Amino acid sequence: MELPLRKDLKPKPGEPEDSAWIWGSDDELGRLNLQTPERVKKALEAVLSGETIPLGLPFDQPAPPCYGRSVFKLHITPKGVSHTFDDTYELNPQSTSQWDGFRHWAHIPSGNFYNGTVAGDVTGENASTKCGIQAWATRGIAGRGLLLDYARYAEANDIKPVFYSNYKISYTDLFNVAQMQGIDLRPAAQGGDVQIGDILLIRSGFLKNANSLTVEQKAAYHLQPHKFGHDDGQRYLGVEQSEEMLDFLHDSYFSAVAGDQPAFEAWPSDKDYYLHEKLLALWGCPIGELWDLEKLAEKCAERKQWTFFLASAPNNVKGGISSTANALAIV
Repeated sequence: MELPLRKDLKPKPGEPEDSAWIWGSDDELGRLNLQTPERVKKALEAVLSGETIPLGLPFDQPAPPCYGRSVFKLHITPKGVSHTFDDTYELNPQSTSQWDGFRHWAHIPSGNFYNGTVAGDVTGENASTKCGIQAWATRGIAGRGLLLDYARYAEANDIKPVFYSNYKISYTDLFNVAQMQGIDLRPAAQGGDVQIGDILLIRSGFLKNANSLTVEQKAAYHLQPHKFGHDDGQRYLGVEQSEEMLDFLHDSYFSAVAGDQPAFEAWPSDKDYYLHEKLLALWGCPIGELWDLEKLAEKCAERKQWTFFLASAPNNVKGGISSTANALAIV
């Protein structure tokens, strides 16, 4: 099928401006549709050694959680005899390494979630499972991962990111990172190295920095008041909101994006929109956050190859909003 550039998008009457609901009115997968069997099979060519690298944090990390989210709790229950136990989790999937599902964030001006889903589909007497996380879970996520290691680039160039501010990683930054890694960041159709359906990972260095802090130091930032808007007390570095970045993220036709920072994008936004609106609601592109990319980054640098096979099995929860990441890179 034709994959239009952002400048050529032509939403149907009643659909929000800049929307790309191009896979049919019943679609619940969005850009995961780009992960065709042919592309998934070809992605296996990125595997050199067969080593596996999990990309998820322990469920109780980061501690304390960001955005006022609940703390993970493990309950172990004896089953009446000394040799048998069960356990129960209390968990907000978005307190740790996660996927933001399509019911997580709407396009604010129109109130539409992906593909015309509305708040009444999520909660209330007429709620349904439309665009719930189960749609991803029953399919699975797999494809070629592409890591852009901004943290390594920043360190090599004596750039000092401010992790607990809405410090912005620009498209120019990503272009320079890719150049340092020997990657042409243009789509393959334009002679570059980005393949349709790639899963973009951006290592900002947020988790590396957080791991160097005490719990008390992290709490001073993670427990700041959270309210939506420019004056949000929750402030984290991330990808810039800009026209150049929007064109890059849309026109590259990534099947998903993820990073090691709390919101993927710089938080809060200084613009009148958030990348969450564009990626999730308008384009159907899953967002991963707080992924542990430290070991993967070391391995990619060691072998001087920044692509790999990536797989994830989202939680199968009917009508679910999000999922723990459950992601694995195979290098």
